[in-house]
Amino acid sequence: MSDRPVEHPADSVVFEAPVTTTQQRCWFLDQIRPGNTALNIAVRWEIRGRFASTNLERAFQHVFDRHEMLRTRFVDRDGEPIQQVVDRVRFHLGELDLRTTPEADRMARIDAIALEEGGRPFDLSQPGLLRATLVRYETERAILLITAHQSAFDGYSIGVLGHEVGTAMQAYEEGRTPELPRLALQYGDYALWQRDYLDSGVQQEEGDWWAEILRDAPYFEITPDKPRPAQQVPSVGLVQVDLPPDFRERLEDRARAEGVTAFTFGTAVASAFLHRLSGEAEVLMGTQVAGRLDVDLEPLIGVFINNLVLRLPTAPETTLSEQVGAARQVVEGAIAHQSLPFNKLVERLNPPRDASRNPIISTNFNMMSVFLQGRSYGDFELVSVPSHVPGSVYDLQSVLIGRPGGWRLAVEYQTELFEEETARRMLDMLLETFLVALDKPDVTLGALPCDPRLLNRGTAQCGAVHAVEASLSEHPMVHEVAAVQGRGGVWAFVVPRNTGALPLDQLPGRLMEHLVAADLPEPAAGVSILAELPRNSKGGVNRSVLRPLAVPAPVQPLPVPATDPQVEDRLGAFWKDILSLREIPRQATFFDLGGHSLLAVRLLTRIRQEWGIALGIADIYENATLPALAGVISRHHSSAPEGDADDWRILRLIRGGGAAPLISINNAAMILSTSKAMEAKRPTTCVRLFDGTRGIDQVPRSFEEIAAEYARVIRKAQPEGPYLLFGVCVHGNIALEAARHLKAAGAEILGVVVKDVWEPGFAATLHANRGARWQNKRHALRMKLRMVRDGTMSMSAMLGSYRIVRATGVLQAAKTLGLIDRVRWSDLEEEQESFLRYISAARDRYRPRPLDLPVLHVVTDITPQGGHFPPSIGWENVVTGPLRTVTLTEVIDHKDKRIGVEDLAREIDRFVADRERDLGRR
Repeated sequence: MSDRPVEHPADSVVFEAPVTTTQQRCWFLDQIRPGNTALNIAVRWEIRGRFASTNLERAFQHVFDRHEMLRTRFVDRDGEPIQQVVDRVRFHLGELDLRTTPEADRMARIDAIALEEGGRPFDLSQPGLLRATLVRYETERAILLITAHQSAFDGYSIGVLGHEVGTAMQAYEEGRTPELPRLALQYGDYALWQRDYLDSGVQQEEGDWWAEILRDAPYFEITPDKPRPAQQVPSVGLVQVDLPPDFRERLEDRARAEGVTAFTFGTAVASAFLHRLSGEAEVLMGTQVAGRLDVDLEPLIGVFINNLVLRLPTAPETTLSEQVGAARQVVEGAIAHQSLPFNKLVERLNPPRDASRNPIISTNFNMMSVFLQGRSYGDFELVSVPSHVPGSVYDLQSVLIGRPGGWRLAVEYQTELFEEETARRMLDMLLETFLVALDKPDVTLGALPCDPRLLNRGTAQCGAVHAVEASLSEHPMVHEVAAVQGRGGVWAFVVPRNTGALPLDQLPGRLMEHLVAADLPEPAAGVSILAELPRNSKGGVNRSVLRPLAVPAPVQPLPVPATDPQVEDRLGAFWKDILSLREIPRQATFFDLGGHSLLAVRLLTRIRQEWGIALGIADIYENATLPALAGVISRHHSSAPEGDADDWRILRLIRGGGAAPLISINNAAMILSTSKAMEAKRPTTCVRLFDGTRGIDQVPRSFEEIAAEYARVIRKAQPEGPYLLFGVCVHGNIALEAARHLKAAGAEILGVVVKDVWEPGFAATLHANRGARWQNKRHALRMKLRMVRDGTMSMSAMLGSYRIVRATGVLQAAKTLGLIDRVRWSDLEEEQESFLRYISAARDRYRPRPLDLPVLHVVTDITPQGGHFPPSIGWENVVTGPLRTVTLTEVIDHKDKRIGVEDLAREIDRFVADRERDLGRR
C-alpha cells in the first residue's frame, strides 16, 4: 500500500468552476464529518495475464491527464465550495506482493487490505481523489483495489475508467502511445451548464411537481435494533446471497408480463417487503439515476447521479400485481422529473433537520449490472469482482446486481443501528418476497412471508418507552415528558410544573420513586429535568438530541446555559445577513427561516471568524434557534480557563485533547488547520501582543524584551510545561527567543517548530555577499509573482514591498486617484503592518546567543535553497540542541487556498513523537 497515492507539487490552477449540486452535498457531508468514508467508493478488479506494474501506473497517469475531474480539489470561498482544476497530479500506484503468503490465507488478506484502503479518508482540499493499490497473489493474477471519492466519481465512471486504463495499459505494453478519442467536454463544463440551468428558473416547475408529490409525506424508517446515535456513523455491514441461475430470465419475463421494466418490478417488490416489515401505509425510499442526459457526458469521469424519492402507497389487501401497477406510475413520474437535484428538493421541502438521519429518505433500493464488462487487452484481461462498501448514508439499502457469473441480492445496513442477525433475516425475507412475486402475482402484501422475530423486533422497546411516558404524564409535578431508549434502559426527560416546596434538584428522585411504584414492563434507568423539550421545525419533540446518561447516576437538573446578550446580538446580525431577513423570531429555527445546509456552513464560518470557535453542523441542528445557538457560543466562551477568559491576548483555538498543548505566536489560521490535521487532538492556542488598536506600544525595545513579554503571555495561557511553540517567519524568531526565556525560568521545552525563519546574523551577511544577495532578490521576485498569480498577494502589496517602487511616487498617485486604498507594504491591515515592521526592525538588530533547544525547522520553496543558502538558513550555527530541518514544497493557508497543511502536520507529529520518546513520555 502507499501512504501517498497521488503527489501534487506546487499546483497551478488552470480552471475554476462552481460545484454541481451532488458535489455540494458531498462537500456538506464532509463538513459534518471530515473524511466521511460513507462517501468513498470501493472498486475491485482482477487482472489476469502478464503485465508490468509500471505500465499500469502509466495508464492511470494517462487517464488523470485526460480527465480534469481527477485533478480537481475543493476549496471554501466565503462558506461556499468551488472546484479548482490543477495542471498536473502525479499518480502513484501502491503495490503489494502476497505470492509468498500461504495460498489459503491470500483472499482473506486481500479483503483486509481492501477494507483498510476503502476506509482511509480523502482530503477534499487536495486534488487526486482516486487511489489504487495492486496486490499480486499469483504469477499471472493480481487484484487491483481502487478507492475514489463520490464528489469525483460515480458508478458509471467505473466503466469509463476500466476501458481507458485497459486501453492505455495495452498500448504501453505493446510499446505504443495510447490513442483515446479526444474528450468533447470536461466535468467543469457540465458544472457551468448546470449552474446556468438552475439559474434559468426551470427548476421551479420541477420543484412544484415534487412538492405536490411529497406533500405531508411521513419520514419512513425501519425501527432499529439499537438506540440511534446523535450523529450518523458511516460504519456499514453487508449481507448478500447469490440468486438462482435463471433469476434474470424469470425477472425479465415477469416484468414483461406486467408491462413494466425490470427496475420498476424490483421497486414494487422492495416496497412490498418494506411494507410487510414495517406495517406502514406508505413507503418512501430512494434510488439513483445516472444523470448523463447528453451523449457527450458518457465518456467523462465524474459524479452525475441524482437521488430520486419514490413514495409508494401500500396496503395489506393490495396484490403484488397491483403494487407493480402503482410502482409504474411512481417510477415513471420520478424519472420524468429527475432533473431537479436532490439538494434543491431538500431546500424546497425544508424538512426537520436531524444530524442522526438522512433527509427525506432513510432506505434505498438499487438495481444494476456491473459497470465494468470484462474483456481482454492484448496479453491481459480486466475483470470486475465483488467489492465491499466503505460506508453508507442510509439506514438500509437493498441492491440487486447482475454480474457475468449471475445475479446477487444484498442488504447493506448501518452497524450502529442493526445487528447482523437482523440484516440476515431481512435478506432472507426480501429474497423470499422476490421469489413469490415471480410466480404468484396475485398474492396480497399481507400474505407475504415474514419472519416473526422481525415483526416483533423493537415492540418491547417501544412499549417500555410509552409506559414510562404515560406514567410520568399522570404525575402532578410533570408538565411535559419525552422518553428515549438508551443502552441502560428507558430514560425520561421532564419539563416540570410548579413543584411547590420540593426543591427542583430533588424532583428526579421523587419521579423515580413514582416509576418504581408503577407497574412498568421494565424499570426506568433515570430522569433528567429540562427547561423545555427540544423541538423540530414542525413543532414535534426532537428526540434525536435527547441523550441518556451513559450510566445511571444521581440525576441533577440540566441548567439552561446563560446567554451573553452581546453574543446573541452579534449572532442575530449574522442570521439577518445570511438569511436576508430584517428580524429574527426568537423561537424560529434557522431552517424555519429558509436556512439550508450551505447557509449553515456559511454561518459556521462567520462564527469561527468572530469567536474562534469551531462548531459543527450538528451544533446548529441541535440548537437551531437563535437563543439556543447563542447559548452554545456563550458556553464555549465561559469555559475558558480561569484567568484568561477576558484576556484578548490568548485565543483558544482548540480546547481539550490528550496530546501536548501547542501554542502559536501571532498566527491563528495556519496553526488551527495544522492542528486539526494532526493524528492526536491537542489543545491549541494563539498568543499575541497586538490586535488592531490594542496591545503593546511601539516604543523602542530590544527583541529580547519583546520575546520576554510573549513568554509571560505564554505562561498565562499555559502555566506549566512542557511547552511546544510554533512560529512563522519573524514570529518564529519570537518563538525561539521566548522558549529561551521559558527554559531559563526552569520550564521544560518539548520543542519549537518554526517555518521559513532566517537566522538574523545570517541575513545580515547577505549585504556582504553579492552572489547570495542576487540569488535572494531573483528568488523573492519569482515567489511574489507566483503569489500574485495564485491570489495570495495583491499586486499593490507586491509593488509596495519594493522601496524603489515606493520612491517613484507611482503608488501614492494611484492612491490619490482612488485606484488603491493606500500605499501598502503587505496585505495586512495598516495597524498590523505597522506592528510587523516594528518587531521586524527589532529582529534585524538582534543577534541570538546559542540556543540549547530542540527545534524543527520547516523550509518551503518561499525560502531560497541551495547555492549560497545553507539548509536551515543559518540556524546550524546557533542551535546547539537537536535541530531537524525538513523541506516541503509549499505550505499555505490563505482564504480559499490550502496546500501542504497535512504535510506540515505530519512532520510536527513525527518531531513530537521522537521528542516524547527521548523524554520517556511513551
